[in-house]
Amino acid sequence: MANPVTLDLVSTGPVVPAPDFLIAGPKGVMHTDIVKVRVTAGGELKRGTLLMVNEMESERVFIPCTVAGLNADGNAFGVLADTFTADEHADYAETAVYFEGDFNSNAVVLPWETENDDHAEQVEIARGTLRRHKLFLRTSNK
Repeated sequence: MANPVTLDLVSTGPVVPAPDFLIAGPKGVMHTDIVKVRVTAGGELKRGTLLMVNEMESERVFIPCTVAGLNADGNAFGVLADTFTADEHADYAETAVYFEGDFNSNAVVLPWETENDDHAEQVEIARGTLRRHKLFLRTSNK
């Protein structure tokens, strides 16, 4: 006897995230690529987190940015395109990162920032370096 045929009217797949206003300005995002991002096992990185290349690695792996990393010569920077949680058994994850574009400075996550820091002041610390790498932080409403 044959199995009955099922019809899936709705398929679960990738979901378009709600607008978070990370991307701003006249250009939007110009360059995106899939790269390796190191995060602690089971850790989570939020969309909009500022990343930099880890110079201590033998291969090109991105980590959350530090203030010291902003001042390092020859460093590369990017903005995480989507929130992800690292697998408990993996040292890194391959995910999308924005490498060029206009971003809402209020939506960019600066990993070194603490609760007591003024976000606008921390953005100014990063603005010049990121501008040289074609990552433009635009002032916008929250």
